[in-house]
Amino acid sequence: MTNKQLIKKLEQACVVCRDCGLKYGVYSVGCSSVWEGVCNVCGETKPVTETRDYAYLMTGIRKLLKEDIKEQSKEVAEYMLTQEPLMTDEDLDRIMEPSYLQGEITLNLTEEEVGFLHQCLDTLQECHYTLQTPDLVPDDVKIFEEVEKKITELYEDHCVKYEVSPAMKAYHAKYGTFGSEDAYDLGRWDGFREAFTMNTEVVK
Repeated sequence: MTNKQLIKKLEQACVVCRDCGLKYGVYSVGCSSVWEGVCNVCGETKPVTETRDYAYLMTGIRKLLKEDIKEQSKEVAEYMLTQEPLMTDEDLDRIMEPSYLQGEITLNLTEEEVGFLHQCLDTLQECHYTLQTPDLVPDDVKIFEEVEKKITELYEDHCVKYEVSPAMKAYHAKYGTFGSEDAYDLGRWDGFREAFTMNTEVVK
């Protein structure tokens, strides 16, 4: 009989003989009513009493549970010894490296957000002292120009280049990217873009 089976038997026992009671429980009363019956633990016909008189055999149940947990832990430990590491030291170092050290960060923006950033750049250029003559700071100017170039390209393109949807990619493959002066092509593009924007809002 396994530990789990024995635990279940002890938990379900209603009457118990003296031998099983002392083995799996603690006698907790001064005297007990005893009668001839079948012990629910060993199955023998003996003088029995209610398991309540032996504290419902909880001492034995807890001991068996503890042994069962130890055995499970041992099995898990033995199994883990047969397994390869989840990742190499190089993989771990790469995952633990801060995002700002992993290269250029991908950014998802809506067209409205790009337009707002474009306006913010104008304000920044007008007000930030490091971008004003004669207080120009070369590093600040270079960074500002790089950011301005990226945001301006996004703004003029009317879409976000960092991540193009499958539908947009299919449209580009069939009709080309935005920029045609043809009225028909321009109208078709605007209709697609409006539908795409509405679909994005619904998903949100």
